[in-house]
Amino acid sequence: MSAAEFDSAVAELSARVRGFIRRRVRDDATADDLAQETLLRVYRSRAALRDGQRLEAWLYRIARTTLIDHYRRRPPGAELPADLADDRAEPADEVTAAMTRSLRRFLGELPERYREPVRLAEFEGLPLAKIALRMGLSLTAVKSRVRRGRAMLKKKLQDCCRLEFDRLGKIIGYERRNRETCSC
Repeated sequence: MSAAEFDSAVAELSARVRGFIRRRVRDDATADDLAQETLLRVYRSRAALRDGQRLEAWLYRIARTTLIDHYRRRPPGAELPADLADDRAEPADEVTAAMTRSLRRFLGELPERYREPVRLAEFEGLPLAKIALRMGLSLTAVKSRVRRGRAMLKKKLQDCCRLEFDRLGKIIGYERRNRETCSC
């Protein structure tokens, strides 16, 4: 990724990053300061970006780290402001329910050859060997179809929403990319 492409992409994402930070802090001034600090970190560590296709995820990871550092600087025992404590991210069960609804909808859009193996593996919890027996396919074919179907679902979900993960890879939050077409 060239320097001009990098600058352009970061400029496009900066307003969304500021909004991401604003939803997690108490006031506009703090959000502006943290957004600026995030962008400084982005430009200082631009050499660490290995894959230009992952710029958005990399930028949000830096923004999350900046927020964490901001809250770590607070005195021990200091409570979060009431308005911030009430403005927490959606509870995990609501996020899970929204993602499950979206995945079920996207599953219906998959070609049949991928839809059924993924449904049986993900929603029915069947082992791949049992899916192979039930569908009369080889285990290799089922593995391939489930892997490809999962990849299709992942792409559809990522096209619909910007996902936020915890350090273990579990979805803990999301933001709709397109409010008209996304049903998350």
